[in-house]
Amino acid sequence: MKLVQGTPENQSFIEAMSHEFSLCEKSFDEFLILAGTNIQGVSDYVVLERLYTAYANFIVHLYEFYVSCFKRDFGKTDDIHYTTLDLLFTKAVEKLMNNMCFLIEHKKAPSWANDLSYYKEPVPQDLGEKFRAARNNSSHVDLRRVSGGNRLTLKEFMDKYHKFIYFLYDSARYSWSNKGKNPYELSHIKEFDLSTKTS
Repeated sequence: MKLVQGTPENQSFIEAMSHEFSLCEKSFDEFLILAGTNIQGVSDYVVLERLYTAYANFIVHLYEFYVSCFKRDFGKTDDIHYTTLDLLFTKAVEKLMNNMCFLIEHKKAPSWANDLSYYKEPVPQDLGEKFRAARNNSSHVDLRRVSGGNRLTLKEFMDKYHKFIYFLYDSARYSWSNKGKNPYELSHIKEFDLSTKTS
């Protein structure tokens, strides 16, 4: 389906994107809280399982959110072949890192920016492929979720690629976060109210 600005279908797609990013953001916030708890020494299985789940959900929702961004850029909701997605993800991170280098070099970077060398690190050319595999491992029952096999486990993925996918998350949250004073309420969420209504 084509996405045409101003149409109800386009608005519905944007609302679905907004919901996906909200799920991503909530998962990442939960991951940060649990990681802090774990770093402080709480390492019982319940905390570890919640920590794993929060990061897995973050990966799934971030991946799906960006797929919707690419579809919106293309102006249609058609599926994008995974090899194209792999390339799009890698190129998106390269662009974000190059943009930050430009800002630092021209003394326009935000005060929280790291040293230039942090952004000069080459983006692994298999980033998109590994991101997709991590998303698949988290979304499907597959023995590679546990053993890795020809895919990284979630922890291996986090250790090697988190820096790069964080660029995707961080750049999106400034436009898509719904944490403000007046969060946008989505119609498909509001209609899910199961409470008894009185007339």
